[in-house]
Amino acid sequence: MFDVSKRAIFAWKKKLRETGNLERVPLNRKYRKLDPEKLVKYVEEHSDAYQREMASEFKVSTSCIGKVLRKLKITVKKDQGI
Repeated sequence: MFDVSKRAIFAWKKKLRETGNLERVPLNRKYRKLDPEKLVKYVEEHSDAYQREMASEFKVSTSCIGKVLRKLKITVKKDQGI
């Protein structure tokens, strides 16, 4: 009816019995390659840097820089000087 597996129900019952609630535990994620705080600081100091320059500074790929900037909702627009 609800398309929930028996295993999920047993896991929920066990969690309720052990902790008293069914709230999710927040994930403590560690950054593998790039610390977002360091990137924010770098962007503040070097606002005119290209993503490829940031990537070479932090020794990661440009796609890694782009993904972290997107998660942080940082958009860096270049002034074309037209």
